Amino acid sequence: MEKIILINNVDTFYNKIWYMKLLSKLHVKIGINYKNRIYYNSSKKHSNDLDIVLRMLDIININKRKEKYNLIYDYACEYLDNEFINNNWCNFKNNMCECNRNKPKEYQTGSCCTRTLTRETCKYFDNSKKRCSIKCLGCKLFVCNYLRKKGIKYTSNNVPYLKYFLSLRQKLISNYTFFKTQEDIINKWLKFYKLP
Repeated sequence: MEKIILINNVDTFYNKIWYMKLLSKLHVKIGINYKNRIYYNSSKKHSNDLDIVLRMLDIININKRKEKYNLIYDYACEYLDNEFINNNWCNFKNNMCECNRNKPKEYQTGSCCTRTLTRETCKYFDNSKKRCSIKCLGCKLFVCNYLRKKGIKYTSNNVPYLKYFLSLRQKLISNYTFFKTQEDIINKWLKFYKLP
């Protein structure tokens, strides 16, 4: 069965998302009619707001629980990567963020992947590429104190894929589970299942 929902703007989608999730439980394939075009998925690149809505539609139209969580996880990670890269929050120069450049040498850490108290670097950090070898959602949501003082903060409530599809416990897991693989985090989410 198929259902087309008319939305006049992106905000209308967010107001109707509860209804679409309910239809998804009944295995109804959902499409949206936006500006006289019908969309079923995010197969093409669109404006940022419409792209987010279409990706959320992808999530709604998947019926397998683990597959749905994997898609939420991937989209959330990509969203956060784009936010940090496009806004250049960390302002890297010579492999060092602005926060570290402004500290005295003895207080500088290798990266956000270095634990503050023990000075131990995460086992998933690839030192040759200077980046993480896994996608850890908790680490991607992490914002250092330096950036927080500038008003930059990310939680699962300001990432749309997490905000609309996860329970409170799942959001807490997302916010506070660091240095873990995608599989580890999704398995924790599944213990506190909420999705249709």
